Amino acid sequence: MDKTIAEAAGQWLERNGRDARKQIISYRLKNDEPAHRVGRIQVSRRTDWELTHPDLDSPEQISDADVTIFVAGGEGTFFAANWARIAGKPVLGVGQFGGAGASLYEKEREQFGRRYSHLVSIEDFDNLNQDTDNVSQLAEDVLALCENLTIPNTVFIVMPFKEEFDELYKVYKAVCNDFGFDVVRTDKVYSLEKILPRILNGIRHSAFVIADVTKTSPNVFYEIGFAEGLGRPIIATAKVGTKLPFDIADTPVTFWDNLDDLKSKLEPMINEVKIGLGKGYKTNR
Repeated sequence: MDKTIAEAAGQWLERNGRDARKQIISYRLKNDEPAHRVGRIQVSRRTDWELTHPDLDSPEQISDADVTIFVAGGEGTFFAANWARIAGKPVLGVGQFGGAGASLYEKEREQFGRRYSHLVSIEDFDNLNQDTDNVSQLAEDVLALCENLTIPNTVFIVMPFKEEFDELYKVYKAVCNDFGFDVVRTDKVYSLEKILPRILNGIRHSAFVIADVTKTSPNVFYEIGFAEGLGRPIIATAKVGTKLPFDIADTPVTFWDNLDDLKSKLEPMINEVKIGLGKGYKTNR
C-alpha cells in the first residue's frame, strides 16, 4: 500500500511539474530497506514502530507532521494512529477504503466533541466518510479538513463588554468574515461555562486576536498578555487621541478616526496575518 500510494503521488507530481523530492518524504527503519524509492527517503533513528519504548518518543513521520491521515491498512496502521494520539496529532481515518482507516474514522468521530469541535464542523469531519467515485475531490476535501484543523479559523475579539462598542465589533466582524474568518467575542456566545475559562479557551483556539484599547481595563491587558504568551498575532486598535498606558507601550497600536477609517486600516493588516498563517491572499472579494 505504501509503495502504491507513493508511486501514484509521484506520478501526479511529475504530471504537474512538481518536484517529488520536495513533496514526498518517507522514513525507513534504521536497519531496513525502504518500501519504495519515490521522493526523499529519510533514515529513522528507530529500529521498530512498537509502542513498548519507555520514553514513548513518537516516530519522526508522526512527530514532524501537523496531521496524520490513514487510508485502509491493518495492525501497523493502528500502531501509527496510537503514536499520533500520544503525540497529540489529529488522526484522520478515510472511511471509503475500509480497513483500519474506516475504524479510525469511527473512533475519532466518537471523540469529535472533545478533540475537534472547536476547530471544524461535524459536517466537514464527515467528509472523511463520503462514498464517491471522484477520488480527486475526496483528496481535496480531506486536505481542506487538514488545513482547518491545523490553522485556526477564528479571531478572538478583546474589548469591554459595553453597548457603546457594538458598532466597533460589527466592523471587526465584517472585515474578518470578508477574509474567511469567524469571530468570537465572549459576551456574544451563550455558554454555561465560567467566563474566564471561556476567554482563555477562545484565545487559545484562535488564529489571532484583535484588541481595542480605546478604553482599557485590567481584563483587556490580561487577555492581551495571555495572547502574547501563546504567540498569537495581535492587532491592537484605538481611537485617535487615546493616551496609551504603560502596560502596552511596546505594543504596536493602529489609531482610527472613524469606523470607515478603521475598516480601511484593518483590511491590509488582516490580509498580512492571513498570509503569515499560510492561508494565502484574500480571495472573498
